Amino acid sequence: MSVMMDKVEKIRYAFLDVDNTLLYLKMYSNEAGENDKQSGKRIVGQADYLDWLRYNINNNAYIHCEAPEPIQKLLLYLKKRGVKIFGLSECSNSFEYNAKFNRLRECYEGNFLHHGDLISIDDRHKKITIIKMIAERDGIDPEEIMFVDDAYTEVMEAFQEGILAIHTTEALIRFANLEP
Repeated sequence: MSVMMDKVEKIRYAFLDVDNTLLYLKMYSNEAGENDKQSGKRIVGQADYLDWLRYNINNNAYIHCEAPEPIQKLLLYLKKRGVKIFGLSECSNSFEYNAKFNRLRECYEGNFLHHGDLISIDDRHKKITIIKMIAERDGIDPEEIMFVDDAYTEVMEAFQEGILAIHTTEALIRFANLEP
């Protein structure tokens, strides 16, 4: 067994970022696209908060987002070992939160059954603070926690706290052939 898998075997809680970790982002405008079978042209972002809010109110923003197969395998593997799975995401409104939550339930069968399984934060830089507070509340040691995120700053902060911290890119490679 590899050193990484030895560490994974000790995990009791796993926290994973949502955008570009648990879900590949695929969002589309309402305009019908000529060569697009979805609902319109793919959008990358919104100019400001009100545009994003309007988009979330008028669309199910995460309906076309997909779960990366290696992350699905990782969650199945962890779930079979009794690991508690949490999603962490910066959500600016309840429409966005509910769209993410519903899509996670669809993509990760048996996970994200309760709203407490998806933790909404107001600033991505508070993720590690929240993880530490939950761990303290539940008596979980840092080496019993896995954290996967696409932001190196948060991954490094988690690593410095003794958490098994993995960048999304590494997780996609490491767990591609994982047998759940």
